Order: sequence, then C-alpha cells, then structure tokens
Amino acid sequence: MTHLAGLCFAVAVLLPSAAATGIAQAPRPERFTAIAVLTTEAGSPTPIEIVVERWSTDDENERVITGLKELGTKGMLQALLKLKPIGSIATTGNAGYPLRYAWKVVGSDGVERITLATDRPVGFWESSNQVRSLDYPLTIIELRLKPGPSGSGTGQIAVAAQMHFDRMINGIVLENYGLQPVPLSAVKRVR
Repeated sequence: MTHLAGLCFAVAVLLPSAAATGIAQAPRPERFTAIAVLTTEAGSPTPIEIVVERWSTDDENERVITGLKELGTKGMLQALLKLKPIGSIATTGNAGYPLRYAWKVVGSDGVERITLATDRPVGFWESSNQVRSLDYPLTIIELRLKPGPSGSGTGQIAVAAQMHFDRMINGIVLENYGLQPVPLSAVKRVR
C-alpha cells in the first residue's frame, strides 16, 4: 500500500488545506499532454491527452470525499458514478475514457496539483470471470505543474486502484492491484 499523505499524491488535492484552495470553473476546456512511461520491457512510451471540460464543484468534491470517508472505495465509486463526465483521457488518436472528477489546488509554492478520477473500464473477460481486479475499480491521475507560462510538470496514473481514508494519518491511502502507478513525464498544458 502507498500512503498518499507522504507522497502528496491525492491528500493535498482531495483535502485542500487553508493554504490551498479549489479553483473555480474553467472558462474553456483545459488540455494537457503527457508521456506514460511504461516500466515493462515490452512497454514503450505512450503519448496521452487529457481534456478537462470543467472542474468539479466544491459540492462534488465534498460528495467524493464523504463517500470515501464513509465507505472507502465503494463510497468513492458510488459518488463518482453519480457525476456527469467532466472531461476525458485518451492515448493520442483514440476516443478515450470519460473523467468524472477533476480537482485543482494551487499550493503556496505556486505548484498546481491536479487530481483526476473515474471508474475504470472493465473488460468482458474480467467481468464474466469475476476476478480479484474487480475490487480495484478506480483510475486516479495526479498531475503537478510548475508555476509559470510553460506549465510543465510530472504526474502518475494508478490504473486499477482502491482507496480508503485512514483516520490515523488523517489522509488517503491508495492500494494498486499489484501494479505500480505509471509515471507521466513531459506533462504540459496545451494552449
């Protein structure tokens, strides 16, 4: 398990502190590109495109956090499924998958911390065989963009994830289904 409080993967984004505030609705879609750096020998760097049509509202963020605190992954998934898609993530040239949650926090250091989440696609084989990976229904994406006009940064994707709120650390704990998060390099905002 990865304790996200130490990594600031989602805690700073999903649970903003007084120094960080959620960002108002985007006046126009925001687009980001990145390279998914697959760590297997057979994997090759894969360009991805992320489009955020609008940012989640404070109310939507609260519903997602409350679901997570009360019922863990199941509660977060239930909250996400009630939200309309707010954007998409795709490999370059493909239709992609809808994103249901997009939250942006600008820290006191000027770094934008963006958390995106959705229910992950489940294939026919996985569904019909009721395999253990069905217990990991979320895809969580984290982007960190440096301040300034270039808007460049890094990020990661946890494709098959489970999350729960740990009251002992007052933070979010992420568990991946035997997979490490996929690092994202060359993350940048496309103008």
